[in-house]
Amino acid sequence: MKNNNLRTIISIACTLICIACIILDYNIIAASFGLVAYFTSLLTTKFVTRTWQIYLAFLIALIAGYAMGLRVGFPFMALSLLSLTLMPGIRTLLFEQISNVEVGWFESVLCAVGIGFYVFGNMYNSNSWIGWAFPAPAILFGIFMAVGFKIDRNGFARTITQKQNIEIDKPAPEFTLPDEENNIVTLSDYKGKRHVLLVFVRGDWCPTCHIMLRAYEKFKDKFAEKNIILLAIGPDSVGVNREMVIRLGLDYKLLCDDKAQAAKAYGMLFQPNNNETKYGDGIPLPASFLVDINGLLLYTSDPRKPGSILRPETIFPIIEKLSTIA
Repeated sequence: MKNNNLRTIISIACTLICIACIILDYNIIAASFGLVAYFTSLLTTKFVTRTWQIYLAFLIALIAGYAMGLRVGFPFMALSLLSLTLMPGIRTLLFEQISNVEVGWFESVLCAVGIGFYVFGNMYNSNSWIGWAFPAPAILFGIFMAVGFKIDRNGFARTITQKQNIEIDKPAPEFTLPDEENNIVTLSDYKGKRHVLLVFVRGDWCPTCHIMLRAYEKFKDKFAEKNIILLAIGPDSVGVNREMVIRLGLDYKLLCDDKAQAAKAYGMLFQPNNNETKYGDGIPLPASFLVDINGLLLYTSDPRKPGSILRPETIFPIIEKLSTIA
C-alpha cells in the first residue's frame, strides 16, 4: 500500500511540476517530468486499479502529451498518449460488459491511432527532436501492451471453449494450500462449520482481478451473515499474495496455488502465458465456486462470461437459501 501511495504522490507531483514548466516555457524539463508522471500513473493503475486512478491516468496522459508536443499547433501528442492510455483503462473500466474476448479490435485500433497521432503530429507541427524522442518510450510500451492484449485474448478465447469437469450438488474437490501468512488451509476444515465461497484470480499482474477482489471485500459482511467464509485462490507465491492483500486492503485469505493444485481439481481452464506471466501451468481463468457446509458444490460461475464474476450480487439469490447452521 505504501509503494502505491508513493507512486500516486510521485505521479501527481511530477504532473504539477510539468504544468509549472509548461507555463515557464521549460520544454525539456516539462517533457521529462511529463514522461515520469505518465509511466508512474500507469504503474499505479496496474497494481491497485481504482476507478479514480484510471481517470487520473487519462488526465496525466493529456498533460504529459501536451508537454511533449511542445504546445505547437494542434495537441496531437496529447491525443497520442491518451489513446495509448485508453487501451488498458477502458478495458478495465468496462470489463463486466466486454471482458477479455469481446471487441477484440479495440486495443489494436487505439494503438494504431496513438502511433498515427505521434507521427502525424511531429511531421505536421515540425516538432524538434523533443517531440520525437520523449513520447517514443510511451509509443513502444503501447505497442507492447497491444501485443500482450492480443496474445491474452486469443489464449482466453481458445481456452473457454473447453469444459469444466465439476458437477453441481456433488462433493467439492479437496485442496490444501498456504494462505498469505503461510498458514495451511484445507477445504475440509470448514465442513460442518461454514459455507465456503472460492474466488479464483489470474494473479497480481491482472488489473481486473484487483477490482474483483475488492468487489468481494465490499460484501464480506453479507457473506458473514450467511456463515460464508471467503477464500481467494491465485497462482502467485505467498509473498506476492501477502503484499497484494495489504495493498488492496483485503480482510480475507488469499491462498497460494502456485502448483495449480486447486485450479486443476476444480477443472479450471488454463490459457498460455502472456508477456506478463511465467506460470508453470499457464494462467487460470477467473471463476467463483460456492461450497455448502456439507462440502457440496452449489454454484460455479460461467467461464464464458468472466465479467460476471465482478458482480458478487449475482450469487445473492443462492446464498439467501443457505442455512446459517449445520
